Amino acid sequence: MLTDADRARMRADLTEIRNDRAVSITIRRNGVTLAAQTVRIARSGQGRSLVSDSDGLQAAVGMVTLLGDTAFNVQPGDRFTAAAVLYEVIAVHPHRDAAIMAEARMVQ
Repeated sequence: MLTDADRARMRADLTEIRNDRAVSITIRRNGVTLAAQTVRIARSGQGRSLVSDSDGLQAAVGMVTLLGDTAFNVQPGDRFTAAAVLYEVIAVHPHRDAAIMAEARMVQ
């Protein structure tokens, strides 16, 4: 079982990883713009997946993982722009003891 010291060390390690390539993003949620937050954005897996629309057309969609501290305010459906690319959050990881991680995809 993890101790408080273990969790503190994990938070410190993940903060160091985040800060190595930190970017500031501004999340838009239901017409409201949240205050800027610091995260690390990294490609997920292969970085792209294929999706099909209702007409059967396929497109490559870039997937990224966001890493923020335990106060990172993010929810599925949130949108943000990074490096001139619009992303939509599709999932937030449930374990939040050391950091908050979320998955996002490029919006076409």
